[in-house]
Formats: sequence, C-alpha cells, structure tokens
Amino acid sequence: MGFDQARVNRIFRPETYAQGVPYGLFRELRAQAPVCWVEEPAVGEWPAGPGYWAVLRHADVKQVLRSPEDFSSHLGGTQIRDPDTPADLEFARAMMLNQDPPDHSRLRRAVAAAFTPRALHELTTAIEERAAELLRAVRHLGEADFVPIAADLPVWTLARILGVPEQDRQLLVDWSNRVIGYQDPDHARSSTADPSRLTDMGRSALVHRPTALTTRGGHPLNPRSRVRLRPRARRTATTGQHRRADAGSRAEGRRVRDDVLPVRSRR
Repeated sequence: MGFDQARVNRIFRPETYAQGVPYGLFRELRAQAPVCWVEEPAVGEWPAGPGYWAVLRHADVKQVLRSPEDFSSHLGGTQIRDPDTPADLEFARAMMLNQDPPDHSRLRRAVAAAFTPRALHELTTAIEERAAELLRAVRHLGEADFVPIAADLPVWTLARILGVPEQDRQLLVDWSNRVIGYQDPDHARSSTADPSRLTDMGRSALVHRPTALTTRGGHPLNPRSRVRLRPRARRTATTGQHRRADAGSRAEGRRVRDDVLPVRSRR
C-alpha cells in the first residue's frame, strides 16, 4: 500500500480535523494509496468497527457512485459505522440515502418538485436574505464568534425546505449534532431545545426520545438506530399529516409533494 496503517487511520479519527481538513494527508494518499483500507479504530466510548475501504480519487468516486450493482448503498447502508442489528439495518434502508435504483430513483422523483429551477431560485434568494440578516445582527459589534452564525444558516435552510416551524428549529440542531457529531462528547448528547417553546408537534417528538443511550453491553446506541431516530421519524410523519390536513398548505404541497417517510409507506 505504501503507507503506514496508523497514518491512514488518521482520516477516521476526529482529532485529525480539529485544526481543519488535512488536505496534505489526502493529497499524499491520493498519490500513493488512492484506494486504502481504514481500520476504524476505537474512538472514546465507541468500540472499534470492522474497517472500510476509502476511495479518494475523483474519477474512482464517480465510478463507485455510478455502479450500484457493484457498490451498493442498500446492502450495508452508507454510513461508516455499521448498524448494530439487522433490525437497525432494515430501518436505515428506508432512507433514500441508503437505497439503490429503482427505489432511490422513485424517491428522487417524488421530491424533485421541491428542487425545480424556480424553486431553487426562490430558495437561493431566501438564503441570501437570511445570511444578510445574520450579518446585520452582529455588524455593529465589530467582531463576533462566526461559529453560531455559520451554524444557523444550514439549519434554517433545512427547516424552510422541510416546513419546520421556527419554534422547532432547535430540534434540528440537536438531532444533527447527535447524528453527525456522535463521536464528539460535546455533541453526542446535544439537548438544547426548550420544550416550553416547541410546537405541539415538536413536543410530541420528544415523547419518543429514548431514555437509555447505551446498549445492554454498555456501548453507546448507534445514532442512526431505530431507537435513536424515532423522535425524528415521528416529527417527520407528524409534519406530513399536518400539511395534508391544512387546506392552506395546498400550494406548498404542490411544490413539496410529500415527506420521504410517508411517500415510502405508500409503496
């Protein structure tokens, strides 16, 4: 392979990215080991995983993405950390990201109406206005911590696309932190949403929040397991029900035809 395994494993370790993306390391790997085995070592309270192949060159990545018959998203899911149980794998396969054609193609068609050129133009304009609003709010200070400013925009954008009310947006922050930052102690148990400020739909999602965050063996629950994702699934399904029941949302319903989970359930 031409590279020390411990050096290759650095691309998996969170501390590698504490000071930014290690572009130099990736450049070296692309030149000397463009397809390399990563051992997936233990990180904090998370046990070691079975390992995975990292594909690092653009042309090779394109080939993988275009060859679902050889490189399946459905077979084991797309996340580096494998589901803990067969039931969790089956649950993960309900997500569009973890599907191969024709299922993936069917769901892409179902949500395509939300991403027409006209809809994207409207969304772009709204994002630019939101960004300007965020900067105006701190301009008079002369300086500001940019992290919360930068963190607001993607969550605000997702909330707008998904139709999440402003009162419930902090739920998206918490859920994103737990799923994406599960190896970071500061994010793995993120719970910043104030229940008193949530809508009824938001509070109904919290009812399904798991009380235990570890397995019987003492390991953390996979953030993408059925148990950990239940509040998000409940919130998505409830949003879809409210949209369909609200006659005033019909115009929006023509643009965003349905939520992914309800669409899948009609198969």
